[in-house]
Amino acid sequence: MACCCTKISKCKNDISKVSNAKIALQTLKSNNGTLDAKLSELSGKMQEMASPDNIGSCVSSIRNLNKDSSSTIDAMISQCTSKISSLQSDQSRYEKEDKEYHEGLKK
Repeated sequence: MACCCTKISKCKNDISKVSNAKIALQTLKSNNGTLDAKLSELSGKMQEMASPDNIGSCVSSIRNLNKDSSSTIDAMISQCTSKISSLQSDQSRYEKEDKEYHEGLKK
């Protein structure tokens, strides 16, 4: 058994960084919703302006611009949540080990 103070500090630092990344991704997800609304608005305007020959292609292209980003962002948020949980578990384990180590030094 050894002192784990450095490992605990690293875990806390990593938890903070991953939490900040998660917050940034959640903000991005919110902004992505705004982008989806704007693209939908644009596709509606295209239906008014495009000729019947190319309207389907134009509207489809606009709707597909942001198609995969929501699921990608959700997956990244989920990965951050899992990593935070894992780091918290590690931190808890290190804190227990560190407490036992330092109490052993006092004896």
